[in-house]
Amino acid sequence: MDTLFANSPDNVRIAYDRRGTGPAIMLIHGGGSNRQCWHDVGYVSRLQKDFTVITPDLRGHGESDLPIDPTDYTIDKMGQDLLSVADACGVEGFVIWGFSYGGKIGRYLATQTERVSKLTLMSTPLGRSVPDELRKEIEGFCDRWSPILRAKNDGTLNLDSLSQDDQEFLHNFNIPVMMAWGRAMIEWPIIEPADFLCPVLWLAGAEDQPVMDSVMKYKQSLMGSKVQLHVIEGSNHEQVFEGIDEVFASILAFTQS
Repeated sequence: MDTLFANSPDNVRIAYDRRGTGPAIMLIHGGGSNRQCWHDVGYVSRLQKDFTVITPDLRGHGESDLPIDPTDYTIDKMGQDLLSVADACGVEGFVIWGFSYGGKIGRYLATQTERVSKLTLMSTPLGRSVPDELRKEIEGFCDRWSPILRAKNDGTLNLDSLSQDDQEFLHNFNIPVMMAWGRAMIEWPIIEPADFLCPVLWLAGAEDQPVMDSVMKYKQSLMGSKVQLHVIEGSNHEQVFEGIDEVFASILAFTQS
């Protein structure tokens, strides 16, 4: 996979790759993942025959820069990253397919610029970016790891005081980066169905409770909005993305309509 780079206005480098020719589709991965997931599941290979497929690594992920200050992850900066990638590709208008955290970023951009012609949200709630339960998880994660990281940085951390799982987590993950984008996400503003500037396909797994809670909250207000809802029976949060044979045809039909 060849890696290209675009520079965002705040000089953060955003990694991406580009395949195919035709109308542009930008695929935005979930939190803690990277652009390779779209290749692995098969979305890129199915799309590149008919579309210019652009897959960025969000800042804080993959081969993109990894800032550790929450102020580097404001939603305006995250959206500008995507526009910078589109500019680097010479693309004016484009479709977004966004999964989970990637959908949260895509939904803001689709309320701010008409350069996003259509948006597919996969396992992404409307309303607040962080429901109460997730907010508690993020705050608990930060509270737990902050003193460990301080001890690691000042040389006083006793690794034997950590469980084997925690030692492996500390070794395998960039925890300061995870804390930064998690904390920032808590402050992202609410998005309502009426806010969108373009047509939106909202895919919700029937077994994905946080997203289904959002569906129930907004179901009535979807009438007359640009949002069309598709509930996928038997699918949880990850399965909406991984079940490509279940969702691809409907997303493609929406994109081409």
